[in-house]
Amino acid sequence: ADTKLIPVEATQANASAVPSVQKITIAYGTETGNAKKLASNLAAKAKKKGIQPKLVSLEQYKLTDLPKEEWFFTIISTQGDGEPPAGAKKFYDFVHQDSVTLSKLNYGVLALGDTAYPLFCKAGEDVDTQLQKLGGKRIVPLQKLDTDYEEEAEQWINNLLQSLTVPASAAAPVVVVPAKKTGKKTYAGTIQTKINLNGRGSQKETYHIEIAAEDVVFEPGDAVGIVPRNKPELVQKIVSLSGLPEDALVPYRNETAPLGSLIAQKLSLVNLSENIVKKYAAVVKQEIPATRMDFSDLLRIYPVSNSEQFLEAIQVLDPIAPRLYSIASSPEAHGGEVHITLG
Repeated sequence: ADTKLIPVEATQANASAVPSVQKITIAYGTETGNAKKLASNLAAKAKKKGIQPKLVSLEQYKLTDLPKEEWFFTIISTQGDGEPPAGAKKFYDFVHQDSVTLSKLNYGVLALGDTAYPLFCKAGEDVDTQLQKLGGKRIVPLQKLDTDYEEEAEQWINNLLQSLTVPASAAAPVVVVPAKKTGKKTYAGTIQTKINLNGRGSQKETYHIEIAAEDVVFEPGDAVGIVPRNKPELVQKIVSLSGLPEDALVPYRNETAPLGSLIAQKLSLVNLSENIVKKYAAVVKQEIPATRMDFSDLLRIYPVSNSEQFLEAIQVLDPIAPRLYSIASSPEAHGGEVHITLG
């Protein structure tokens, strides 16, 4: 809730501008939906500039179209140990083929990540490097975004669109005032209202959620990161497979916490990446297929031999990543509350 959007300031000899590029492709790779939101924002702003955007997920993108592209912009997140999202894996592998030629390509990459992970924005960095290696021309610098990304993403989008337009008369150099970062803060809140916005019989579920959180300071347009908890039944299942009592104090990264609390609030347990599964296999000294799996299934099918091995196994797990949502309320109208919409 401490992510604030600060307008990018620019000076030009003439404020009016026309697009020098007519069509662009915006492709996104996402796990939690944040890259898709930013891609949609870029597409909407491009339309307002008179540019026709083609918005597509990297999972659905036709790879044989890439060598034909002239203006291509990708927004991609990084998972686990520097991996691309599952839906972007084929694209990621495609641009690592030396046989691909991208001599027509003008491109830009916006990379999402989390500095809590050692390989911050690695997937985006790799894509940016490979597109240039294959002959593409980078027209905006690679931008790496942490979890409080809104203001820097806005700045990158504005800079990109400025590079795709020309002023009615010759422009002076664009001067960008970097947005200030506000850092990360953690707050506790209680859900007090949950309303399904879809009508009866609708196949879609969209919820308006109101959270009571007295200490949160925000402005309209800010975003809040919601850190989910693992389900109680999943927590109990993993505790039962650990060989340890639920209240046992166990280490994880730079902290020590009761096992039950750690599993519920800190550990990412579902749809683990192939790299995490590989690391788990090394801990338990078993052959495990290179595939995504849940931690509970790993413990059940390829069990640890003792509690010490379990403690070693949880060290390979990533922490739960927050999911970002735009705040849909005003502090003046709804003091002490944060409203979001999800679905």
